Amino acid sequence: MSRLWPRALNGLLSLVTLLVVAAPFGVSWYLDDLRRHVSGQHDTPVTRVDPADLRRFTETAGRLPARAAPVVVAYHDIRPHGDDPAATEPTGREHYVVTPEAFDAQLTALRTAGYRTISSAQYVDYLRGGEVPARSVYLTFDDGTRGLWSYADPILKRHRMVAASYLITGQVGTHRPYYLSWAEIDRMRRSGRWDFQAHTHDLHTRVQTAPGRLGSPLTHRRWEPATGAQESLAGYRQRLTADFDAMFAAFTAHELPRPQLFAYPFSEIGDATTDPEAAAFSRDLIAARFVAALTNKSLAPQPSSRRSAADGQVERTEVYARTTAAELVSAVVERTAVPAVLPDPFARPWDWRDQHGEPMTELSPLTAGRFPADSPRRAYGTLLAYASADWTGYTVDATLRGLRADGGTVTLLVGVNGDATVSVRVTHGRVALLRAGRVVAEAALDPAATHRVTVTVRDGEVAARVDGGPDLRVVTPTGPGATGGLAVAVDDAEGRPHPSVAALAVTTTG
Repeated sequence: MSRLWPRALNGLLSLVTLLVVAAPFGVSWYLDDLRRHVSGQHDTPVTRVDPADLRRFTETAGRLPARAAPVVVAYHDIRPHGDDPAATEPTGREHYVVTPEAFDAQLTALRTAGYRTISSAQYVDYLRGGEVPARSVYLTFDDGTRGLWSYADPILKRHRMVAASYLITGQVGTHRPYYLSWAEIDRMRRSGRWDFQAHTHDLHTRVQTAPGRLGSPLTHRRWEPATGAQESLAGYRQRLTADFDAMFAAFTAHELPRPQLFAYPFSEIGDATTDPEAAAFSRDLIAARFVAALTNKSLAPQPSSRRSAADGQVERTEVYARTTAAELVSAVVERTAVPAVLPDPFARPWDWRDQHGEPMTELSPLTAGRFPADSPRRAYGTLLAYASADWTGYTVDATLRGLRADGGTVTLLVGVNGDATVSVRVTHGRVALLRAGRVVAEAALDPAATHRVTVTVRDGEVAARVDGGPDLRVVTPTGPGATGGLAVAVDDAEGRPHPSVAALAVTTTG
């Protein structure tokens, strides 16, 4: 027995040594297998869409222009809500998961409304001044989840549509089966239905940016608890550049075309950042390496337009778990550019948004002299906030009433959300033109409760005329950023029945 014990011990030690030596190779093989793995695809049944809804979508298509700027739509994951990919799935994303049945219905609705899908290459060509198919949508999917291959791809094939997946390249093949593998990405690419764009290499996360504060490592410097200090600006720049380099290298290593479009993680573009130096560097780096960046949140409406193309930032319409086919069509229609020809905008209350960017359910604060309960001294409405992004060369005719000598103001704002916004402010006996809050031209009016105002907007100039009198003119910026629509504001510090707009019309200026 005493002789056998050393031999057994030596055998055990040899086995342990073999396992230690082999473990890295085993882990490497396992991870490589995950990256090479191809999940099965699920051919879900065709979703029945209510015929009444289909007729409504067809009627909607008939009211839209034949050719318009493409609308960008943002999805995340497509899979049944009961299909939990893995315990390692990132949390807090269930409200972004669209079921295959809902996705199928949404594509049916878009197709019925006359929309066609375009690729990233076609969208980039549009941003650079090229043409796209009539009434098109650009379908984008953030993160690169496995549901795109397993569920979304067969549905795209059924509808003969295309889409783009925005990859977090450092996550590809990890957290299986949540993220796509490189093998699945290769099959999607070869199908011709998918192309792939950028969503960082490994910055789609939250980090500590200050004591007690979390933020995006893309637009903020990290807080380093060990040193009790913020990451240096030089260190931040080096880290961000290295992440982008790794992302581009991953595309090259897997024979994917270099991405030309970038989607901000969490749509955190840095406009409201607490680290402006870092945010400025990230914007400059993205502008230098991509044609444009996409976000789902913007301080001002930035649909596909001349203005957003020039600014390098495009706002998408986001799809959630509960978004219906009808709601998606409505959102896409809202972002479809229309010409500046509206004989009676007040007859279309669904085209207006309030000062918070929310749909206006009631226009009487603008038209009938009754302020809303939550704003007893001011009313504000923007007309076609998204669809008017490219407006220039248009005329606004308005009849104002209820102006008093002791107070009350009506303001027409043109070129709204662009670089050439001008406010035409009218009171009982005076008109003024304002740029950036500063009066640039003004004139006295015959005191009256009612005035007829005509505002003409051209590229490089705005002219206003009241009651057929002489024009007040102001020079405005020119170019792609100098476009935009119309808003109306009514103010009355007295809080009594206030001025309003009795009539309004928009026409194209020849």
